[in-house]
Amino acid sequence: MTRPKHPLKNRLYHKRMSSHSLESKPRVIAIVGPTATGKTALSVALAQWLNTEIISADSQIIYRELNVGTAKPSELEKQGVPHHMIDVANPPEIFSAASYQQQASQHLQSIHESGKIPLVVGGTGFYLRALLQAEFIPPVPPNEPFREGMRALAQQQGSQHLHRLLSLKDPVRASALHPNDQVRLIRALEIIEATGLPVPNQLIEKSLNVLWLGLTYENRDLLRSRIDERIEQMMAAGWLSEVEDLIKRYGPEAHALGVAHGYPELVAVAQGKQPLAEAMAQIRLNIHQYSRRQMTWFRRNPEINWWVCDTSSPLQALDWAKAQVKAWMEQA
Repeated sequence: MTRPKHPLKNRLYHKRMSSHSLESKPRVIAIVGPTATGKTALSVALAQWLNTEIISADSQIIYRELNVGTAKPSELEKQGVPHHMIDVANPPEIFSAASYQQQASQHLQSIHESGKIPLVVGGTGFYLRALLQAEFIPPVPPNEPFREGMRALAQQQGSQHLHRLLSLKDPVRASALHPNDQVRLIRALEIIEATGLPVPNQLIEKSLNVLWLGLTYENRDLLRSRIDERIEQMMAAGWLSEVEDLIKRYGPEAHALGVAHGYPELVAVAQGKQPLAEAMAQIRLNIHQYSRRQMTWFRRNPEINWWVCDTSSPLQALDWAKAQVKAWMEQA
């Protein structure tokens, strides 16, 4: 059944500014924030209100078959709203920000051409930047001897050591990368080795009008509690069994199992290398730290309008988001 047209649809969208000017920039709504703040529920409700589609900006749920431990939205949670950039890579694949930018940009264009305002939703900062702000990546060619040296160092001291090295040389880039993401850590260090400078953060302005909406908690203890509750729910839903099945299908070295939050620790449990209780404690710590890194990243964007979730309900957050969208749509 076709959804009814929403009264906001197309109003001031692609509006001509004058007979001698270009059309106004295509509009995009970005819903961002750290993990476990309710982005999925808000985005689905807002997408239904706007009769539009969602593009995920989450580096975890791009992987097929990693469902439980990534909190991937179910069909029930999607409520019929089309979602893009979910389940686009197999667990052994390395999926780069450039690949994300290329594929997600096609969805962005397609949604715009249908006359709708896309919703870009997620907490992966460099995906959001690649899609909405066009991150500049210098054309540094691969340096295989350097990469081999870094891989050997990671083998001896762990990928976390590479993350510490990058934190010293380029804390901004390090804050955006998972300590286990060896491929991207080595690439960042490779760029620094070649140029003598941090990974450039120049942004090539895209022709987009982006409304940034952010969800956060002022009380960090509340957010940590929500994260811990989500982890317990995922374990109860069969997260460890999912990891064991993935190991059987792809082997313990599959790329996604090394970089998706919590999966490396559960791989170690499945292989008998780490007790479950110890792994769970490490998972909670790692995700708490990741949440802090996400907020560090988002605080650099002064355009984000923040909603504090501490004492509010999802319905109040939705009312706030609708008001933000209405005001934005009325802007000339």
